[in-house]
Amino acid sequence: MFGFGKKAKKLEGIDILIIKTEEAKNRTFYQVAFPSMVANDIISMLTKLQKSPFNKKEHLGDIGGFHMITHIEAATNVEVLDEVDMEAQPVQIQDFANILLRRLESIDESGAFEDSEDLAFIMGELTMLRDGSFVPQT
Repeated sequence: MFGFGKKAKKLEGIDILIIKTEEAKNRTFYQVAFPSMVANDIISMLTKLQKSPFNKKEHLGDIGGFHMITHIEAATNVEVLDEVDMEAQPVQIQDFANILLRRLESIDESGAFEDSEDLAFIMGELTMLRDGSFVPQT
């Protein structure tokens, strides 16, 4: 891992996380954007989900089997050069959390993983991300 420059403006920027999917039909990767000030919490939660038994195609659909490949910290500008390509557009963390949460809710309802603390934790974090209470509103 390497870094460029100092982290003096870290709290003011936007982080971009590039997540690669195994067998997605519409995307081979997602660019997920979120405020830098909550990056550590988001990366920690997604790392936990990535390592969990829920990270399978049968549970998360096209996102299943994902792994994080790049974390861009404190970007002050993101310019999309190919507006037609869906993969070029960063997905806001609220939208990405909503996608994951809907899929994990179906796991919870099926009872496949009874009383899983990890599932409850991840679903709680995703609910806060989706509802905007996790990410400070500016």
